Amino acid sequence: MVSLEVIGLLLITPLGWLLAFMLWFVMWTPLVALLEYGTHRWIMHRGNRILDPKLDHLKAHGAHHRGANDHEFVDAPLKDCLLVASPAFFLLAVWGIAIDPFFTVVIPGAALLAWTFLYTYLWTCIHRAVHGIEANWFQRSGRVLRFYRDRHLKHHVNARVNFGAVFPWTDYLFFTWRDRQRL
Repeated sequence: MVSLEVIGLLLITPLGWLLAFMLWFVMWTPLVALLEYGTHRWIMHRGNRILDPKLDHLKAHGAHHRGANDHEFVDAPLKDCLLVASPAFFLLAVWGIAIDPFFTVVIPGAALLAWTFLYTYLWTCIHRAVHGIEANWFQRSGRVLRFYRDRHLKHHVNARVNFGAVFPWTDYLFFTWRDRQRL
């Protein structure tokens, strides 16, 4: 068994920082997936005047479902992803100020920020490929592309199903999954 002294020494080395970053990155994954699902289902499809006072996201996403595939309707803007993740960043800051030394939240915050950038990139690449807007790496992924495209196009037919664009497992969690046979 690894002693606490060894763990403590590991955490003050660059390797320890990298391991801690990777651990936090993995731990943030469910939160990012749930934020995607909630944003897509309850902001882009139902509208929420508290989070989107002018209902811009509802209107833009509705236009996309009616066939508009310009980048403003298909891409996930980084500013929106940062806004959705901002409560987690705020809680990290409060934790760092009130409970622990502030530097203890730097690695978790950096991991969440990295997830935010990666998520924005993944949503945009997947969504552009699914709609045939851009020939990117995802469009060349064969079965994976077909899986995501089938799911997503079913979402366009029935806007009450298949909200998980990057994380399809969230639809299983909330019973909104629809496969090829059922709509």
